[in-house]
Amino acid sequence: DKVPLSDYESASEEEPGLVMTMNSETEGHTSDDGSSNTRDEVARVEEIIAKETKVVNRWRFVVILAMTLVAAGVMAATYIIMNQEEEKAFENAFQQYASTLVESSSFTAETIQESCQDFADQMTSSAKSLKHTWPYVTLPDLDIHGANLRKQTNSVGFAIIHFLSAQQKQNWTPYVLANAPSWYGNSSFLPVPYVLTETLQIQFDSPSPQWPIWQADPWPVQPVTNLDMKPFDTVQRNGLAASQLGEGVMGEIEDNNNIAYAFPTVGSVAPRPDEPHSIFYQPLYNNFSLTERQAVGLVLVVLRWGLFFNNKIPKDVNGIHLVLESSCANVVTYEIVDGIAVYKGKGDLSDKSYKSYEMSAPFNTYANSEQANELGACLFLLKVYPSSTTEDEYKSALPIVLAIVVGGIFVSMVLSFLAYDRFQRQRNKKVVANAANSNALVTSLFPENIRDRLLKPVDSVKDNRTKRNNSHFKSNKGHIKTFLEGEDEVAVLDQPIADLFTDVTVMMADLTGFTAWSSQREPSQVFSLLEILFGSLDQMAKRRRVFKVETVGDCYVCVAGLPEPRKDHAQVMARFARETIRKVQLLVKQLETTFGPDTGDLGIRIGLHSGVVTAGVLRGDRARFQLFGDTVNTTARIESSGQRNRVHMSQDTADCLAKAGKGHWAVQRDTKITAKGKGEMQTYWLSIKDNAQSVASGDGSNNWWGDAEVENNKLERLIDWQVEVFTRLLKQVVAQRKAIEKSNQGSQHLVRIPALIDSVEKGQGTCLDEVKEIISLPEFDASVAQSMAEDVELGDTVIDQIRSYIRTISCMYRSNGFHNFEHACHVTMSVTKLLSRIQTPSDLLIEEETSEGSDNSDSVKFAPSLAPRIARDPLTQFSMVFSALVHDVDHTGVPNSMLIKENEPLCRLYNEKSVAEQHSIDLAWNLLQAEEYVDLRSCIYATQAEFERFRQLVVQVVLATDIMDKDLKQLRNQRWEKAFSEKVMEESPQDTVNRKATIVIEHLIQASDVAHTMQHWHVYLKWNERFFRECYQAWKDGRAASDPSLNWYKGEIGFFDFYIIPLARKLQKCGVFGVSSDEYLNYALKNRQEWENRGQQVVEEMLQAILSEQEEDIGEETEVFRNE
Repeated sequence: DKVPLSDYESASEEEPGLVMTMNSETEGHTSDDGSSNTRDEVARVEEIIAKETKVVNRWRFVVILAMTLVAAGVMAATYIIMNQEEEKAFENAFQQYASTLVESSSFTAETIQESCQDFADQMTSSAKSLKHTWPYVTLPDLDIHGANLRKQTNSVGFAIIHFLSAQQKQNWTPYVLANAPSWYGNSSFLPVPYVLTETLQIQFDSPSPQWPIWQADPWPVQPVTNLDMKPFDTVQRNGLAASQLGEGVMGEIEDNNNIAYAFPTVGSVAPRPDEPHSIFYQPLYNNFSLTERQAVGLVLVVLRWGLFFNNKIPKDVNGIHLVLESSCANVVTYEIVDGIAVYKGKGDLSDKSYKSYEMSAPFNTYANSEQANELGACLFLLKVYPSSTTEDEYKSALPIVLAIVVGGIFVSMVLSFLAYDRFQRQRNKKVVANAANSNALVTSLFPENIRDRLLKPVDSVKDNRTKRNNSHFKSNKGHIKTFLEGEDEVAVLDQPIADLFTDVTVMMADLTGFTAWSSQREPSQVFSLLEILFGSLDQMAKRRRVFKVETVGDCYVCVAGLPEPRKDHAQVMARFARETIRKVQLLVKQLETTFGPDTGDLGIRIGLHSGVVTAGVLRGDRARFQLFGDTVNTTARIESSGQRNRVHMSQDTADCLAKAGKGHWAVQRDTKITAKGKGEMQTYWLSIKDNAQSVASGDGSNNWWGDAEVENNKLERLIDWQVEVFTRLLKQVVAQRKAIEKSNQGSQHLVRIPALIDSVEKGQGTCLDEVKEIISLPEFDASVAQSMAEDVELGDTVIDQIRSYIRTISCMYRSNGFHNFEHACHVTMSVTKLLSRIQTPSDLLIEEETSEGSDNSDSVKFAPSLAPRIARDPLTQFSMVFSALVHDVDHTGVPNSMLIKENEPLCRLYNEKSVAEQHSIDLAWNLLQAEEYVDLRSCIYATQAEFERFRQLVVQVVLATDIMDKDLKQLRNQRWEKAFSEKVMEESPQDTVNRKATIVIEHLIQASDVAHTMQHWHVYLKWNERFFRECYQAWKDGRAASDPSLNWYKGEIGFFDFYIIPLARKLQKCGVFGVSSDEYLNYALKNRQEWENRGQQVVEEMLQAILSEQEEDIGEETEVFRNE
C-alpha cells in the first residue's frame, strides 16, 4: 500500500527524536556496562548465526551439486533430442522427396503414353477423314503435329513406321515419290527413296513384310526414308508386343550411340555420348474398333530417361540417387543435382550405406504387366536412395552448440549464485553487527517487551523510507528510454515516467495544400497518401536516429536529442528536414498517377527550434509519449510562419549549427516574423548545399526542374493517371461481359458485332437530336465483375491504344485558362469520386435506419432501386469518365452565345444549339473510330446493345454540361421534377428507375464540371481565377461583350444562389451519393459565404495580378525592341 507524503515526513522527523532521547538517557551509564551488554548481545547473535551458517553451507553444497547434475543432464538431453530431430527431419524430407519423384515421374510417363496415344488416334482419324487406306497414309502438317508431340512428351524425336506386306510394296514406290514433299513441308529437302546404305536398302525382291520409316520429326541430317526397321530385333519384338497389347511399350534402355545409329539426330542434343535412352513404341491402327482394328504401323518416340526426373524436387536438394532396373537386364543410376537428373553410369551405383532408406515403385503404364512381360515388353522398377550429400544438408553443429550454450548457462548460473552468496554473506555480517549493536543498546535501556514495541515502529519507518526512495523520489534518469523500448512496464504502473531534456531540436512539418487537396478525394485516398508519405519519413527517421513523437492531422512532429541525448541534435535534424523536403517532393509527383491531379502540387512547410523540453508519458486512456514546454510552442510558431518547401529555423537552432561549425547552413531571413506570445523573432532559412542541388535552399525554389520540364512532367502524370482510371474501369467492363457470357452459356448468347463499327451516320440530325428522357440501364451483379476484374488482362496493345487516345485528346485541348486538359482531369476526378461514393443496398439500409426522424430521410427512399443501376454497370461508369475527359475538347475559350454571335460555321452545323459540346462529341467520337483504336473499341463495346448504350451515354452526359442554354436547362429541370415528383406516373417500374438514373447521371456530370465550387475554398479560388483570366482574355481579344471584372463579384453570388446550391441540394435529395452530397452542399454554402465576405477583394487582386503581368510583358517587349 502506498503511504501518504505526510507519513513520510512524520517518519523522517520521528527517528532523529528517538535517537536524541536514547542518547540523553544513556549519558548516565558507564562505558563498561555498555560495552559488556554489546559484547554479550554480539556473542549471542554470532552463536545463532554460527548454527544457521552450518545449515546454509550444507544446503549451498546440495544446490551447487544439483545444478551441476542438472546441467550435465540437460546438455546430454539437448544434444540427443536435437540430433534425433535432425535425423527425423532428414528421414521425413527424403520420404517426401522420394514420393514426389516416384509419383511425378509416373505421372510424366502416363502423360507421355496418353500423348502418344492421342497422336496415333490423330493419324487414324486423319486417314479416315481423308479416306486413305493403309499403308498409303501421310499425316499432313507434320511439322505442327510433330512439334506438339515433342513438346508434350519432351522427346528428342520420333519416326512413323508403316507395315508393308509383300503385295503392297509394288505400289509403295510411286506413293513415296508422289507424296514425300507434301508432308515434309516447304523444305528444299527431297527424300531419296530406299537408299541409306547398301546393307540397309529395302529389298523389294524379299517376300517378307517390311517396316519402312515414312515420316520423322525432326528430320535427320542423313535421310532415312524407307529404312526398314523390322530387321532390328528390339524394334520387331517391341513393335509386335505393342500391337498385341494395344498400348504403347517402352523399349530397352540403350545408350545414345546405339539409338543414334537409327536416329542420327539424338547425338546432337544428348548431354553425354552414353546418355540412356529408350524408344516408346506406340501402335497405329486402321480404325478405332477394338474388335475389328488391325495394326498398320508404329510411332517410335525417342525419350531420354533423364527428362523423366528433371525439376521434380527443389533445386537445393542434392544427392538423391535414382536406380532404374529393367526386366530386360538393364540397370542405370542417376543422381539429382540442382534439380537435374545427372547420369552416373550403368549398374546400381547408389550409396550402399543408405540401402535401408530404399523407396521403390513399378515404373510402368501397362494395363496388364504380366501379359506385357510374356510378350517380351520390358518392365521397369524405380528405386530411390539418399546419400551422404543429402543427409549433410540436414546435419549441423546445432546440437553441440545448443548443448554448450545450455552448459554455459548453467555454469553462469552457478557462478552468479556463488557471487550472490558471497555478497549476501558480507552484507549479512554488516547487518548483523548493526542489529546486535542496536539490540544491545536498546536492551540496556528498556525491558525486553518495551524494546520490541520500540523497534517495530523504527522498522516501519525504515520500510517507508525504502518505499519512498524506490518510488516518488527516485531519479527518473533512463525511464524514458526503457519505457519507449518496452522494458519498464512495472515502473510505468508505479510512478510517472517523465524527464527533462535540455538539448533537443524539435521539427514540425506540415503539408501545404493538403486540406484543399483532401476535399477533392475519397477518405481512403486521403489516408493512403498520408500513410505513404509519413511511412517514408518514419523510415528516414529510424535511419538518422530521429525520434518520431506523433502526427497531428497532416503535421509530422519529431525530435532529435531524446530519449538518448546527443550533441549533434541540430545538425541531424537539419539534414533530416532537408531529406524530408526531397522525399515529399519526389513522392507527390510519383503519386499523381495514383491519386490524380494536383497531387504533385502538394508541398511541405518545416519549422525547427532547439531548446529544453519536458518529455514523458501522460498515462490514462490512450496513453502516449508527449513533449511539453515553450520549445514546442515556439516550433509551432516557426513552422506556421514558414514557406512551402523550405526549412524555417529559429535563432537558437541557428546558434547550435554555428557552434557545430555549420553556421553557413543558416541564411538569415530578410524580415523578422511576429509570433503569438513571442513578439518579433529573427529567423533563418536552412540552406545545405552538397553535390546535388539544394532543395531547402534560401532561394525559395520548389523543385529541381525547369518550368517547361515541370509542365511536361505534369502533363505526362495526368495522362498516366487517366490511363490508370480507364484501365481499371475497362477491366470491369470486360469482366462484366465475361460474367454475362458465362451465365448465358447454354441459353441465350450475346449478339456480337464486328470489331470495327462505323461512326454514327450524320446527315439525319445532330447529337442533340439523340438526347432521350430515359436511357435503359441493365441490372448486373457488380460483385462478380469486381472479383473477376482482378484477373482480366487487357494486353499491352489495348493499354497502348488507351494511352495514345488520351494523349491525342490532351493535344486537342486548347491552352485556355479554364477549359483545358487539366480541368478535364479535375472533372474526371470528381466523377470517379462520386461514382465511388454511390451507396450499396446495405449502406442504404443503414442510412435509412439512422435517418429516421431526420429532415433528410425523404431523400433515401429514391436511392435503393436507383443507385444499383449506376453503380453496377461498369460500362455506364466508363462512359461517364470518358465523357468527363472529352467534354471540352477544342473549346475556344468563349461561350456558345459568342460563337453564335460571331457566326461560326459550327453554329450552322449544330443549329446554334450546344455548339461547343456537340463539336467536342464529334471530335472525340471520330477519333475513337479511327483504325488505330480497333482493339480499344472492342473492349468498350462488343455487342450492339453495348455500342448503343455507350453512344447514348456519351451524348447525354456531354450535352448535360451545357448549362447556359436556357431552353435546355428548363427541359432538364422539368425532367428532374417529373422523375422525383410524388405523383404516380403511368409507366413501368423499370422506366421509372431508368428515368431517375438518367437525370441523376446528368446532374452528376454537372456537379463534377463545377466541382471546384463545392470543394475547399482554396480549390475554388484556384479555378475561379483561371476562369476569370480566360474570360478577361476573351474580352481583351474582343470576344466578350463587357469587362468581366465589373460584374464578377455579383455574378458569382448569383451563380451560387441559382445554380450551384440548388444543384447540390438535388444531389442530396436523390440520396445516391451518401455523405458526399452533404459534403458538396456544405462546401457550396461555405464558399458562397466566404465569397460574399471576401469576393470583392479577390476580384481586385486577380485583376491587379493580370495588369501587373501585362505591364511586365510590355516592359520585356520594350527592352527587346531597344536591344534590337
